[in-house]
Amino acid sequence: MGEPTFGLLGPLRVWAAGVPVRIGGPKPRAALATLLLQPGRFVSVDVLTEVLWPGGAPPSAVANVRTYVRNLRRALTAAGIPAAGLRTEPSGYAIDVAPDDVDMLLFERHLDRARAARDRGDDVAALHGYETALGLWRGGVLQDVPASVVWDPGVTRLEELRATAVDECLGVRLRLRDYALLLAELRSRLSEDPLREDLWRMLVRALHDSGRTTEARSAYAEAERVLAAELGTEPSRPLRAVGEEVNGYAARRPAVVSAPVCQLPMDVPDFTGRTAEIAALEELLSAADRRPVVAAVSGPPGSGKSALAVHVAHRARAAFPDGQLFVDLGGLSDRPRDPADVLAEMLRGLGVVDSTVPAERSERAALLRSRLAQRRFLIVLDDAVDGTQVRPLLPGTGGSAVLVSSRRRMPDLPAHHLALGELRRDEARALLGSVAGPDRLAGDAAGADRVLAGCGSLPLAVRIAGSRLASRRAWTAATLADLLQDERGRLDQLQAGELEVRASAELSYRHLPEAAAAAFRAFGRLPAEPVGGWLVAVAVGGAAGDAAEALATLADRHLIEAVGTDPLGLPRYRMHDLLRCYARELADADTFTVRRRQQLRIVDALTALARTANAAMPTRFLGVFTAAAHPAGPAGPGAEITRAVRARPVEWFETERRILVATVESALRLGRVTQAADLALELASFFDLRGYYGDWLRTHQLVLDAIPAPSDARAAALLRNIGQLHLYRDRYADARDSFVWARAIFGAVGHPAGEAVAAAGEGSVHRILGDLDAALATFTDALGGFGTVGDRHGEAVARNAIASVWLERGNPRAAASWLDGALALARDLGDRHREAQVRRRIAVLHDLRGEPDLAQAELTRALDIFCDLADTHCAAYVQESIGELCLRRGNAGEASALLADALAVQRQLGDRRAEASLACLLGELHRATGRVQTARDYFHRSLSTWRRLEAHDRADVVHEKLRALRSGPG
Repeated sequence: MGEPTFGLLGPLRVWAAGVPVRIGGPKPRAALATLLLQPGRFVSVDVLTEVLWPGGAPPSAVANVRTYVRNLRRALTAAGIPAAGLRTEPSGYAIDVAPDDVDMLLFERHLDRARAARDRGDDVAALHGYETALGLWRGGVLQDVPASVVWDPGVTRLEELRATAVDECLGVRLRLRDYALLLAELRSRLSEDPLREDLWRMLVRALHDSGRTTEARSAYAEAERVLAAELGTEPSRPLRAVGEEVNGYAARRPAVVSAPVCQLPMDVPDFTGRTAEIAALEELLSAADRRPVVAAVSGPPGSGKSALAVHVAHRARAAFPDGQLFVDLGGLSDRPRDPADVLAEMLRGLGVVDSTVPAERSERAALLRSRLAQRRFLIVLDDAVDGTQVRPLLPGTGGSAVLVSSRRRMPDLPAHHLALGELRRDEARALLGSVAGPDRLAGDAAGADRVLAGCGSLPLAVRIAGSRLASRRAWTAATLADLLQDERGRLDQLQAGELEVRASAELSYRHLPEAAAAAFRAFGRLPAEPVGGWLVAVAVGGAAGDAAEALATLADRHLIEAVGTDPLGLPRYRMHDLLRCYARELADADTFTVRRRQQLRIVDALTALARTANAAMPTRFLGVFTAAAHPAGPAGPGAEITRAVRARPVEWFETERRILVATVESALRLGRVTQAADLALELASFFDLRGYYGDWLRTHQLVLDAIPAPSDARAAALLRNIGQLHLYRDRYADARDSFVWARAIFGAVGHPAGEAVAAAGEGSVHRILGDLDAALATFTDALGGFGTVGDRHGEAVARNAIASVWLERGNPRAAASWLDGALALARDLGDRHREAQVRRRIAVLHDLRGEPDLAQAELTRALDIFCDLADTHCAAYVQESIGELCLRRGNAGEASALLADALAVQRQLGDRRAEASLACLLGELHRATGRVQTARDYFHRSLSTWRRLEAHDRADVVHEKLRALRSGPG
């Protein structure tokens, strides 16, 4: 077998026909590595961005990722490696590779075969398999690619799998008596990790079995010395047994029999779910051999921390033959337990009589460590208040393990930390069925899913919901789901007997300091989205520093979850839906004045920041705004992020999009229609750039509906923007009506700039509908209006628009001077987006002149600009133009990639006109390459779309292509 095409087990390597392939610079290599670490699986653009720019991505990150992937395809294709497996998906990428093509997959396959041979007793085949698998390693995983935290889990898994494979290979060599290589490898491994008793045991055994008894006794003595010096303990029973055998006194010591103690409470009989967490904890507990293991399980109220700890303890009992201890530390009581009292209780559980328990806490802790040093106990410490309470209760040496549960994170505790959250949906569904009875959910899967959504898949809530269904036989799952629909009454429905979600949340809330309690209540007034810490500070009305401390307290107690940082580097937090319901109840208990003041602070801050962001946008939106060109930023905590927002406006809008949309609605509920209109207008530029047409229409239409009789400049600006949106969505009659109405209002109120902007939109409708005379006249009116008010950006738009009419007429000579003027204006103003739009028209001019090379050069410049600005919509249009040029010039491969990518973008944005055009081009491409059925499918798709758009001329053209295809061969 030849070399795998892709190598991850060492430096990143790509091979083709025995020759290394160069894959660009560090960032394309890192992108390829990220995809290969998850072969066949979707990798989002967000993940790739985190890998490539761990300190914060630039504004052009999305466009850069797209360029890197495009270059990877080219490099692979040039090397003769099929690039079809490198797939573009909505918002991400994936790479499909055969197992033989990646050394990582090949390693795992050989390892599986080796283990299978070992398990069936074929050690010769097993050894060959292990050697083959380990021979694929050339160093550390991706050792020449800058490390990324995104890779850590996968890289760690591979490194651990390698270490395990090495150990297993050593065991096989021992059974095969392959002593020469075995002894050398064992001594090498022990030099790296001298506390591995299993390696010492194998070394002593191998030396003894190979007839080197003196060396075996010396090795055992060395093991005793190292363990005593480093751990203060003697060898464990398995190593001691080998030592006794080589020293000739195997049967001298009588076996010590201790009566095991088990204090574990009863396991939950119908425990369901948490399979991944159980496996992780059992794996941790199984490592308690040479040294103690501590696992700390923390999570929000109702997440099942105690139930999980007890369940895992019962499953692991056999691994801890000396006994199991259980202590309730009372962390949520008014008086958490003193560690000294707990130590006394634990010592009594270990058989220490009261009269010999020391008086001092430190002495009790020392005695506990001494009693556990040579024994294997499992200790469960439930409901811990903090690490200070737990630390004195931990063993120091030996093979014991400790499971700690707490509502708080305890970063100061020397433990493996496992944070619980919601159940996976399949596990939550299984728990609901287990408690309610599986027959209760039969035939009502949709109702069950709605119940789980209302419970937020929180174990306590799901168990209560199941109990209510079990006790109310007349109810269906849909009945309970309807009751849970109303957030304000949801917690009333989630109580059954002594189980109650509200009471569980209240236990945590009542122990909060006042500042943290205020921040908790603020979440009840914020949208059900991850929110920035600065916004919580705005809602509370305090200083940002105080809010940060309060948020840290809530996060430590699992009342909110830190969900990372946004692209501006600002922390964001999420509250579970049920906790947010409780927070809303608390917030609703505030006075009307307090509630209104808090909501107005949020609206004011977000509106001011939206103005700041819009003023700094990289593209100039052809709209009308009511704020100043250089708006003042917000006051209070929002002011502290103004500089970051101004530096990365698109990223800020993207991060806060849902919250900003909700804030428009909130302003309307507060009766602030003018402020809602201003915020909606500030959002339009971003919605246009990123194609969020649904949000665009919703915000503008809600505000217009709140205006009884649109008659001022704000209403006209909203109408103009809605006209632009209708134009994008091919609703030309609605677009024309909106532009004409807006133009009339602007004219009536004496707003010539707005009148010119509306005229430019109206002209675009005329041009698309083929009324070129009306388009030229309207664009000329717009140019005059822009000139009157000195709007040079608008002049560039109008000149480019006039040129488009001449190009539609097939007159590049008449268009040239208009394009020259538009390009000069755009470049002089530094308006790169407008420059790219003009270059698109210049490309059409060159194409009409029969200059395809110059046309493609202009299109490439335009594409680079749109990609830098992350304008995916405009970039897709340019890709379509380049793809069409490539198709005409016989470059089917390049054309296919460009057109397919553009079609995916336009389908996602809902631009049906562009979809129809692209589908027709792809039909032509597949017809030219002999794929007749695929061509037919694309033509049918194009035809049906043009007909829905009532573009009969375009539909007739595609229909003729289909007829020609039917009459031809195939």
